[in-house]
Amino acid sequence: MTDEATTLRRPDPHARSRAEAIRAWEVLAVPPDCYHEIAALAARLFDVPYCVVTVVDEDHVWFHGRHGLDLPGVPIAPGLCHEVVVTGRACGLDNAAADPLACANPLVAGEFGLRFYIGVPLRTADGHDIGTLSVFDTKPRPVPHERLDVLVSLAGLVVREFEIRLAAREAVAREQEERLAVQGRFADLTAALGTHGTIGQAMGILMAQRKMDSQAAFAALRDVSQRNNIKLAEVAQRLVADVERQLGR
Repeated sequence: MTDEATTLRRPDPHARSRAEAIRAWEVLAVPPDCYHEIAALAARLFDVPYCVVTVVDEDHVWFHGRHGLDLPGVPIAPGLCHEVVVTGRACGLDNAAADPLACANPLVAGEFGLRFYIGVPLRTADGHDIGTLSVFDTKPRPVPHERLDVLVSLAGLVVREFEIRLAAREAVAREQEERLAVQGRFADLTAALGTHGTIGQAMGILMAQRKMDSQAAFAALRDVSQRNNIKLAEVAQRLVADVERQLGR
C-alpha cells in the first residue's frame, strides 16, 4: 500500500473491537464457499460481474464469499469496503475513479479498474460492522439507490448464516463438555466403588431409604464428606454402622 493511500484512509477507531468481534464470532473459521451462492445471487440481481462477501480485520479485507473474482482478499485501502465498516453506512459510487477517497484504492487505481461500487455493512447482533456485501463493475453506471434495500436484505442473510454456524459450534462444544463431565463422574464413581466396598453399601442404603439414583446417592455422600472434612469412606462406614445398629446386628 502506498504512503498516499495510507494517508487518505479514514481513521478507524473501531478496528480493534471489530477484530475482537470477528474472533468471537469465529467468522473466518467458516469456509468461504458457504457464501459464494449469496454473492452470485447479489451479482445477478444487480446485473454486475462481481460481488464479494468481505470480512474486514485490522489489516486486510478478506473476500469470504465471492463471485467473478478469484482473490482471497486485499490489504486495507481507502474507500470502498473500509469506508463502509468505518462509517457503518452503505456506500454507492457510480464512478469510483472520480471519488477523492476511493480513487487511491488499488482496485480502482490499478489494473483491475473498478468503477461502479455498492457496499453495505454486515452488522452482528452485538452491533459490530465486521465486513460488507459489495457488488461492483469495471464500468461506470448510475447507483440504483431505490434498490439498496435488496442488498441490505441479502447482507442480513449473511449475518444470519454467521449466527447459525456460531450457535451450532457452541452447541457442539457444550455437548462435548457435558459428555466429559458425565464421563468424569462415572470414573469417580467406579473408582470409589472399586476401592471401598462400604461406599457401595452406603449408596444402597441411601437409594433405598431416600429413593435416590446412584449418582445422587454418591453426590450426597461426597457432599457430607467435604462439609465435614473427612474421608468419603469414613462417612460411608458411619452410615452403614448406624443402620446396622438400628437393625440390631
